[in-house]
Amino acid sequence: MSPINKVFLPWCSAEENSSREEMKNILQKAGMDITPVIQSPENEIEFMQEAKKAISEANCSLHILGIKYGKTMEFDNTLSIAKFQYNEAKKKAAENPNFKIFIWYPAHIIGVEKEPLQESFINEIRHSITNNIVFTTIASPIQLVDDIRSMMEHEEQTHFNVSDTDIFLMFNELDEGEAEGIIDMLSDIVSVEKLNIIQDSDTEYSELCHQQIGKSKLAVVYFKETSDWALPFVQQVWKKVGGASTKTPILLIGDEDPDSNKNKIFKAPKVVSLIVSGELIPLEIKVQYDKVIETVN
Repeated sequence: MSPINKVFLPWCSAEENSSREEMKNILQKAGMDITPVIQSPENEIEFMQEAKKAISEANCSLHILGIKYGKTMEFDNTLSIAKFQYNEAKKKAAENPNFKIFIWYPAHIIGVEKEPLQESFINEIRHSITNNIVFTTIASPIQLVDDIRSMMEHEEQTHFNVSDTDIFLMFNELDEGEAEGIIDMLSDIVSVEKLNIIQDSDTEYSELCHQQIGKSKLAVVYFKETSDWALPFVQQVWKKVGGASTKTPILLIGDEDPDSNKNKIFKAPKVVSLIVSGELIPLEIKVQYDKVIETVN
């Protein structure tokens, strides 16, 4: 049984307090513990000690961003309490690669004017994201907590030999012939890693996909005759890589022949579902890949 995740939920100003309390309740209902931290930093030295202690006991932290920079520290009036706590979490992450930092930039404040110092703080965060920092603008706090729980699952992991690639294409062995044809066409213009999912294999496909997707610019799940396999598989993969927080977009693409494929789609953030004519599938994958590259650039 996996140990209970302990979350450091930083003290925040009155502006974000209702979001913090809501998040606290959702986290606890999801079976996670909140490491203790004082509710009000009236005594700065005591607050700093308690915050550091809470971070040391946690295995992840969740920071909620708002439009105001908030109260600053007495010893440095350019350093907000929120930024102090974030900096302490970053120190923990630098020491422990298993410690994860989740930054929630709620969708409803995107485009809203922010205090200059807060705008600068947000930009600083966005430009210094590392492997164990997740920045998300997801709208639903429930979905965010579900993503956190998924990413923080503790399990023995097999380390696979994965490679940096443009496209990672996954398919069921029953669709191997068509999939190989698609890969041959794509390989002339982009790098492609493939995964043939073999029934009754002992391979930990979920973990293998997780590791390879992290090295890929676009993940693709292809199906023709195997829609009953593809839908639950793409949902499993999406959850495994962090759901809406995943950095690698996922394309679920199926052949419109047979007709029964036409309504086989999966709607979720960072997932595109398409059913197209078989001969157009390589082109459509390249189109979706180009969109990813345009977004990155």
